Amino acid sequence: MYVCQTGNTLAFNRLKSVADDALFVTKVAEKFSSLPIVPNERCGSWYIDPTKANGQSVYFKSTDGHHGQWSFNLRRLNYHILATLCQQQGLIIVDSTRNGKRIPDSLSKTVPIWCCVINNAVASMHGTPDIPTPSFWDTRLHSPPGAVSASESEQMRERIPGFVQKLLASTVNIRLIAKQLSKPLRPIWITPASTLDGAFDWAPDDLVFSPIVLVSASQAVPDGVHNRPGYTYVQGSADDHELWSEGLTPQLFWKYRDLLLAASTPTACREEVLRIVAEQKAAPSQSLDSAGPATRIGNTRIFIGNRASAWPPTCFADYDLVINCGAPEHDFSDKETRIAAGQYLYLPIPEGKKGQQALYQSLDSVLESVRGALRDEKRILIHCMQGKDRPLPPEQPFKK
Repeated sequence: MYVCQTGNTLAFNRLKSVADDALFVTKVAEKFSSLPIVPNERCGSWYIDPTKANGQSVYFKSTDGHHGQWSFNLRRLNYHILATLCQQQGLIIVDSTRNGKRIPDSLSKTVPIWCCVINNAVASMHGTPDIPTPSFWDTRLHSPPGAVSASESEQMRERIPGFVQKLLASTVNIRLIAKQLSKPLRPIWITPASTLDGAFDWAPDDLVFSPIVLVSASQAVPDGVHNRPGYTYVQGSADDHELWSEGLTPQLFWKYRDLLLAASTPTACREEVLRIVAEQKAAPSQSLDSAGPATRIGNTRIFIGNRASAWPPTCFADYDLVINCGAPEHDFSDKETRIAAGQYLYLPIPEGKKGQQALYQSLDSVLESVRGALRDEKRILIHCMQGKDRPLPPEQPFKK
């Protein structure tokens, strides 16, 4: 189907804008070279060179930080990233926002709430067996004063105790987190307007906190657009990429980056996008998503992967149960036998935001089999096409 693209929705303008913002993100990554860098799905993945990323991602929704709707959502606990930031003493998270803001709500409010709740929950474990009380532990809520008013910060702060109790009452193993987290989490905000030269000249070991560096990749420009030589810069270009990408993914963009950016006109760029996407669909076995094995979630027997991690029959030698969250199914002759034996489950979950509701509607139908597999100490692979949009979150009741 032909999609009429004009101005802000031209892939030509969007990709050049993303490439421009990605240069800034690279500078930040070099400035904090000791810290792993991860995207906030789904927008952040466009701005990070895969060769510099650590292969993980996080999912903090802006809606959990909208005014009056502040929330700490256990479905988006991002439990998997805690082990990484504990080991590396910090983390860089990349996201962007469109016209009207310098920093997206996901970074200005959702992540700060998350840091504060984690810090307070861990503090409640201090002084218990095997968890000593540190000399310093910050439990305050930190928010960027230029983006969040004092009044809003106070209203957010009033909800923190309730969020902490919700976390402590959940199945999440807070004691395990408390044993691993040696310093409190502290958000630090960086935008293209920030001064990097001569600033932040410290090593994580020198700090009394673990820095969570929150990078808003896009430049704040009037009306969200700015005419530049050869193209129109669009603030937050990667947001809602379904409107302009025509099937292009961040992985495909980075693989064919030079070719796409070399296109001299919007028409030439669109033709390259359509050609790349068509070739990718015609050769799914050569998917970019074939890079890397599945990722184990903490010390559980649950693994998150992409389509390539579920190749039969090898996957059934590695895993006792394979759950496919909407990726094109591999062709294997004993599929019905595997289904009957409780070794394979297919969930028809569409890609992107449309699949979110379908994902959670599917949970009840799979919890019993997953819990049974975990009780029997079996290994479980949960995968979609890319291993990002749709795999079931580890903070669901699969953990126990």
